[in-house]
Amino acid sequence: MGALHPLEMDYYYTPQGEPNSEVQALGDCYTRNIFFMLKKELKNSNLSYKMFLDDFNLKIVKDLANYPLDVKLNNIKSPEDYVIKSNQHTFNNDAPSAIDKLETLLANGEVVFVNTFMKKVPYYKTYELNSAYETEAAIDGHIFLILGQTDTDFYFLDNHINYNPQFFKPYLVNKGIGQDTKHSFMNAFNHQFNCFTIHPNQDELHDLPDRVPKIFKQTLENYYKPDSIVDGYIESFGRSAILELNNLLASGLIPLNRKIPNRIHDAYSLLHTILNRHSDRKKVLISLLSSSTNSNTLNEIIQTTQQAIKQWDLLRKYLTKQYLTKNFTLSHSFEERMNNALLAEDQFFQSIEKNIDTLNRI
Repeated sequence: MGALHPLEMDYYYTPQGEPNSEVQALGDCYTRNIFFMLKKELKNSNLSYKMFLDDFNLKIVKDLANYPLDVKLNNIKSPEDYVIKSNQHTFNNDAPSAIDKLETLLANGEVVFVNTFMKKVPYYKTYELNSAYETEAAIDGHIFLILGQTDTDFYFLDNHINYNPQFFKPYLVNKGIGQDTKHSFMNAFNHQFNCFTIHPNQDELHDLPDRVPKIFKQTLENYYKPDSIVDGYIESFGRSAILELNNLLASGLIPLNRKIPNRIHDAYSLLHTILNRHSDRKKVLISLLSSSTNSNTLNEIIQTTQQAIKQWDLLRKYLTKQYLTKNFTLSHSFEERMNNALLAEDQFFQSIEKNIDTLNRI
């Protein structure tokens, strides 16, 4: 059987037409699209999930006066390492040239990664027919795919949660794919346009089966790692970062509505995003373990992973409730939930350590 055409592949939906929750856990708009493009290079899902296995630890960065500057996920190895970018093009205020370039790449059989100004793309959830000047001054980092074309239309792919039901026009053969006129993209492309294609990095893919031991070794070390000073900043990882986050929030030093410097987020939106992705990392692990031929021997780690996800989700829901009811300074009920998450995280890492030899063989 030959390879499927991009318009025939499954992306954000399963072959049964249901939303694919596993795909949603695979990082951001760029890394999920890497997954789609490399699926046909990897002959089993086990290897695909290995590519997205990464550190399970939070990281907090503070200045030397102990003022928090950032909360993030720590990364060991990115899925971006498994691809090589090519055909990179940028056009400023020149949508016709941008469309000409897309047409050429698509005619050559490429799938094109596109970055543009999404508030001016009609299918997108934040589409604004007449966006304000200050909004137009922003730079948008979102990436979506253009999969194919007709003489007049583009076939595109984005996360279905980003589609605007008022303007999204589905491709009738594959409901997760959109179809719209090339002209409908011109306003966005005139404001901002970048594109590129990717191809497999065969050297990195050759080493993919060896990724698991490296990730588990490093994530265990990071969970128990003491605070350190790097380039004039204090870095807290893993268990230490969870304790630090608890102290920062429970002390009232960082109310949930505090604006984060140099970011579009307030403290709540940043934490919600980071904690959601923190749980997603564990969901990737469950997908990997479930795809293993000896998954029955991994029940303990699957159960502790599920329990950790549950406790972090409960904590995130609590933060959402507090934020929506304008209780921006947290109380002891937050500390109780954070302690439950810490206990679940301890058990998760203990089960990794206990089963490390089996995990390294998956």
